[in-house]
Amino acid sequence: MTTLTVPSPADQTLRAGDERSVCVVVPIPNDPPWELFDAIPTDVPIIVSDDSDGRLAPPGRPNVYYFDYAAQAAYAGEHYAAMPHKSAASRNIGHYIAWKEGFDVVIALDYDCQTRPGWLEAHLGALGRVENAPGVRPVAPNGWVNPVTNSFANGDAVYARGYPYEWRAPDLARVTEVPTTGDVVLNLGVWDGILDLNGIDKLYGGEPGDPGVPDGPPRIAVGNIPICGMNTAFVRDLIPAYFFLPDLWVNGWQLSRHDDIWGGYVVKRLMDRRGDLMSFGGPVVGHTKQTRLERVVVLEQWMHLMSMPFYDLVDEAASRVPTGTYVEMFGHFVEEYRSLVETSTTPTHYREVYRQLGDWMSRWARAFR
Repeated sequence: MTTLTVPSPADQTLRAGDERSVCVVVPIPNDPPWELFDAIPTDVPIIVSDDSDGRLAPPGRPNVYYFDYAAQAAYAGEHYAAMPHKSAASRNIGHYIAWKEGFDVVIALDYDCQTRPGWLEAHLGALGRVENAPGVRPVAPNGWVNPVTNSFANGDAVYARGYPYEWRAPDLARVTEVPTTGDVVLNLGVWDGILDLNGIDKLYGGEPGDPGVPDGPPRIAVGNIPICGMNTAFVRDLIPAYFFLPDLWVNGWQLSRHDDIWGGYVVKRLMDRRGDLMSFGGPVVGHTKQTRLERVVVLEQWMHLMSMPFYDLVDEAASRVPTGTYVEMFGHFVEEYRSLVETSTTPTHYREVYRQLGDWMSRWARAFR
């Protein structure tokens, strides 16, 4: 029988003037250089979603909780079936543990991202009520906000991974500033070093450098935005609706690199229904690892082909969901989404992917009932 040591909000000292408990969730497939996380105070619990299945070496720092597959299964019980492996979606179990243990805020971090002084405080400071905060809204209906603003050396614009190619035209990509009031429940921190861009852009344009994060407080994304999962903070209530979608194989073709983008699109649509807000900008982490570009381009190809039909399904399903708790809204969303997939006129192999994703989301929804 697996003996579990689980994190608790009592394991930390609350930040001065802030009563919220916080944990950091990191999915780790192999041993990272643990000095990347030196800016995380040692009193903040780190939940490791061990995607190596028990082959990681202890980091030599306190307050780190490993969950290999056996520990995940022991903790989640029947809901272990909702927990993907062998992709960035392996982080879901860490978010589930944080939710079950009652942490107020989860900060999601990738194992190849270097934290810096003030990182934790910046994330916590971004969450909460804002009044007339700087917001960024696309000019085009159903347009997208691009969270990076630099350019390649040849002058071409840089777009974050997941920003649809269909919207990459000057008129469609334009945004306007709007004052925004509401509750920020999700903050997207960005990256320097190796930027999180579409692989084909790097293959042809190279690495553009720093993302050009503006000075001042994070801005609010009013509308669609590609949500990268490597450096985000979100409140506990959001977790039941924030599911990173797993890799899938259909007829030998792998769908990948969509986990945070598509899962982020779902949760953002439900946030919009409730009137909750998402901010983006700081804090910045240093991204240190580049997956081989030829492999990335291949993995992303099917994602790009299938993104717009998936978003159409999500939009229609979300429009049918009444406001409520995120547990209620996600459960209702999944029912509507699965019904729409069955009547979809998209290609058969697309529908099979969407159907399998619906099955995964249904299992995730049941874990919170």
